[in-house]
Amino acid sequence: MKIRKILKYALLAIATVLIISIAGLFIWSQTGTYPARDVAQEALHTTKMVAVSQEGWITFTPLADPEIGLIFYPGGLVEPAAYAPVLHKIAEEGVLVIITPMPLNLAIFNTGAADAVIGSYPQISTWILAGHSLGGAAAGIYASGSPAEIDGLVLWDSYPPNSADLAETDLAVLSIYGTTGGFPNTDNFDQQRSLLPDGTEFSPIEGASHAQFGDYGPQKGDVVPSLTLAEQHNIVTEIMLDFLRQFR
Repeated sequence: MKIRKILKYALLAIATVLIISIAGLFIWSQTGTYPARDVAQEALHTTKMVAVSQEGWITFTPLADPEIGLIFYPGGLVEPAAYAPVLHKIAEEGVLVIITPMPLNLAIFNTGAADAVIGSYPQISTWILAGHSLGGAAAGIYASGSPAEIDGLVLWDSYPPNSADLAETDLAVLSIYGTTGGFPNTDNFDQQRSLLPDGTEFSPIEGASHAQFGDYGPQKGDVVPSLTLAEQHNIVTEIMLDFLRQFR
C-alpha cells in the first residue's frame, strides 16, 4: 500500500509540474508575442484587387483565379498579421497567399501546417512555402520531409536547421536577408549556406533589419535599420515577385 501511495503522489506531482509548465508556456507565448502594428492592420483590409479573410488562416485571394499559391510561416512569437503588408502586395499580382497561424505563435510546433492548406486548394498547381526567422526554419523542415509537395522555398532572414539538409534537392530556393556593411545580420548565416541547393538565389538587402520584414515594432537584439519600413517592404516585395515569375 505504501508503494502505491508513493507512486500515486509521484504521478500527481509529475502531472502538476506538467500542467504548470504548459500553462506557463502558454502565458509566456501570449504576453511575449510581438503584435501587428498599424501598417500591418491596414493591409488586412479587403480591396478591389484582393479579398482578405481571417477565418482560421489569414488568406489573401486575388481578383483573378490564381494558379500559384504562397504559404507563409510567421516568425517565432510574432503575430501572424504582422506580415500582411508584403504578402498583400504579392497577392495583388495574382498569387493566392495564406498565412498559417501557429500553436503558441511558434511554427516549430506545426511544421506540417502547409499540408492542410495544399489539401484545401486542389485547383492550385504550384505551391511556394515561405517563412521568416523561426518560421523559415520550420518551412525548411517541411521542405526536407515533403519536397514533392512544394515547388519552391523562400527564407526571410532565416536558414534551415542542420536536420533539414536541402543541398541535394532540386527545389527552387530564395534567401532574402538583411546585411550591415555587407555582412549578414543573422548569426551563423554563412555557415548554413551549405544546407541549401547550389542554385539557391541569395538576395541581401543592405540596411534591412530583422523586424522590418514584418510590421511588429523593434525587436530585442536586432540591428538599427537604415531603410524605412516602407522601403524594406517594397524591396522584399520586388525580390519576391521576381522569384515567383519563374513559376508562371
